[in-house]
Amino acid sequence: NSKLYEQLGYTIVSKEQIDWIQNNKILFLKSNDNTHVIELIEPINESSSIFNFSNGYHHICYEVDDNSFIDDFKLMKIGKIFTKPITCPALNNRVAVFACLTNGLFVEFLLPPINVR
Repeated sequence: NSKLYEQLGYTIVSKEQIDWIQNNKILFLKSNDNTHVIELIEPINESSSIFNFSNGYHHICYEVDDNSFIDDFKLMKIGKIFTKPITCPALNNRVAVFACLTNGLFVEFLLPPINVR
């Protein structure tokens, strides 16, 4: 619910979007000091990537500088990437991969935009 986050000092910065790839409703909020962005995700049907997940914190997202990060991550042996690259319509069709760290935390790595010439 965005109202809770608005009370915590966040402002809605996007229209609600539908991600038909992962079957979720998505809304972005930003902290009033512009240091944090929160993506609220709500399943729209049973095919949702988070359909069986209870309310609360699901994962954290890191934006990485280049695609070689995926190979570097594998070498670090701190977790395992468990998805193929996924297009994220709510993030201007940027591509992300998801990993599970050895402590059980889910992490999303947002890859850099593809430069089209």
